[in-house]
Amino acid sequence: MTLFGYNDAMKKLRPILITLIIGALLYALGRFGIVYYDSTLFLERAPYMQMQTATSVLFKWQSPEAEIGCVRLESREVCDSAPTRYHRVAIDGLTPATRYMYTVHSPSMGIDNEERFFETLHVSPQEVQRIWAIGDSGKAGKDQEAVYGQMMRFLGDQKLDLWLLLGDNAYSSGTQKQFNKALFTPYAPTLKTHTPWAVNGNHDARRWAFDDIFEMPTEAEAGGAPSKSEKFYALESGNVHIVMLDSHEGDMSADGKMARWLHEDLSKVNKPWIIAVLHHPPYSKGSHDSDSRYDSWFRMVNAREHIMPILERYGVDLVLSGHSHGYERSRLIAGHYETSDRFDPKVHHRSDETHHFVKSSVKAPQDGTIYNIVGSSSKTGKNPYNHPVMQTSFGRLGSLLLEVTPTRLEGYFIDHNGTIADHYSITKEVKE
Repeated sequence: MTLFGYNDAMKKLRPILITLIIGALLYALGRFGIVYYDSTLFLERAPYMQMQTATSVLFKWQSPEAEIGCVRLESREVCDSAPTRYHRVAIDGLTPATRYMYTVHSPSMGIDNEERFFETLHVSPQEVQRIWAIGDSGKAGKDQEAVYGQMMRFLGDQKLDLWLLLGDNAYSSGTQKQFNKALFTPYAPTLKTHTPWAVNGNHDARRWAFDDIFEMPTEAEAGGAPSKSEKFYALESGNVHIVMLDSHEGDMSADGKMARWLHEDLSKVNKPWIIAVLHHPPYSKGSHDSDSRYDSWFRMVNAREHIMPILERYGVDLVLSGHSHGYERSRLIAGHYETSDRFDPKVHHRSDETHHFVKSSVKAPQDGTIYNIVGSSSKTGKNPYNHPVMQTSFGRLGSLLLEVTPTRLEGYFIDHNGTIADHYSITKEVKE
């Protein structure tokens, strides 16, 4: 093309290019406006707890009027320092493993103060500790209600100690409105008595509300090593050490900040059981395919190749995930960090058992780890469910209850009909 012809063509293209650029800028500004609005929208929100430790707890709520709110804890009362609609009241100096009754008072709100209590985290081992895990629970409706109701009926009068949220806690974009609809309204009875310990899911991360709602321990307030980040942290109570990991926005490299913290944290654990939680599963053939490097943009592959070797090195007993909308559970396995076609049962299985396993009392990596996906606490679908790592796989709504003693861990997947759809256990040999 001659110079004249080139210039002539550019003159014709210039208005089109300018229009495209302006359109792209307007779209970006519009999207930012939507994200900003959805993330910062003020909504009234009933009191809930965060940053629960053995000696302290934080109460948060949002009132329609700016006012001084107070929390009354038996003979103590702690109040906001100034009028606000965003209340944040921290109480410390508490006794470990102790139940406290409390009430919250905020003049412009009608707060239900019936049966409000909590129990500080345990420092010493417990005879039994119960942990409830829900994954991809953020679709409000009858399915979510059925899963929640059946687990509460299964628990009955048994005490629940910890509540874990495995990500995608508010569909479809993690907005303030969606968190109210999918978390704060349906789970209101449990929020009065238990702290929701959460990891970030890909749907939660579409807005900024997750970071506004949840406050995580960064200085080892709840046990473990200081992470210096709210994106990943440790939690200890009774017999259990739990690492809550960021598989969506975090650095998943083998020598990244989170990996370095994992080495530091897990090398110092003195609890008999270690559980890891991350939203993206390292092994799945459910609604997501962990073999694909393009499914979820490498996150499942990075979890398997970079994070699982660290967890297994320190003898992690159980890895919980969501993201894939079904239920999948492995035997005790170790050493499989490649695609599913490279899985060799003779090499990677650490037990001939299918449901009930035995490990040594030491944190030995050769004993293996159970990988458990609980991604159906509010939605599910028809998926292959044929990953060779998984012993049990199906598309059924439900949630997981763990019962943990110093020598035994049991998992019960309770479906939306109240059936125990899967039951597994790990027993640790006590050596004299």
